[in-house]
Amino acid sequence: MLMRVFEALGCAVFDEPFYPYWLKTLNKTDDPGFQVTIDQHETDWRKIVDLVLAPFPDDRDWYYQKHMAIHMLEDVDLAWMRQVRNCFLIRHPAEVINSMSEFRTLEPKTTRDLEAAAQLVGIPQLRRIFDLACDLEGAPPPVIDANDVLANPKQLLGQFCQAIGMPFDSVRPIVWAPGRHPRDGAWADDWYAKVYETTHLGRYTPKETRVPAALQPVLDYCLPIYEHIAQFKILPNSELPDGSSLHHGQS
Repeated sequence: MLMRVFEALGCAVFDEPFYPYWLKTLNKTDDPGFQVTIDQHETDWRKIVDLVLAPFPDDRDWYYQKHMAIHMLEDVDLAWMRQVRNCFLIRHPAEVINSMSEFRTLEPKTTRDLEAAAQLVGIPQLRRIFDLACDLEGAPPPVIDANDVLANPKQLLGQFCQAIGMPFDSVRPIVWAPGRHPRDGAWADDWYAKVYETTHLGRYTPKETRVPAALQPVLDYCLPIYEHIAQFKILPNSELPDGSSLHHGQS
């Protein structure tokens, strides 16, 4: 959803560039859209890095790239992170687990299964990448929580944009066309059905998310990592800085 938001804010976008590499390397033939994805997208991680660092498309000044921690296998040299502004969108692992379980089997039966399930959720990889970003930047990078954005979108987005120096107009509606977008990955029809139905960020109703009992060990494994990163997240202020807008400027 955040890719839609930043596209609406005027950014060029790149949809999960390392996903095709991850699919092919692990031969995840059971993932929806497997064949069309590896047929239509680059699968060599070195060439993907070149694409990630290429000039911004569409003559845009800002470039939102949606990267998933799960896709960053150990073979991927993350030195390219030095050349971008690293920002982190986090989501409570209970919500991630419930969402991911719609597409992948996560129920662990052994300790090894538990570790594998956590890896499929992507939380352990996120800690490794977050720690690297802290080392590269000398301080924790900007972190936003998905539910905070949903609860107070213009406030959180305004503060986030201020943190990275990106212009933000709080008066401008954050809206987009429904359905598939040109920059969506080849897998979008299989994965983004709910996103296709949206045209804006809907009203947020806080709720407690529970996971099935069989998946509670996965949540217990992932939760401390999420909580560690969450301590650095941007918290909403009562007002947007400087009133209505933020001016001037990679995400």
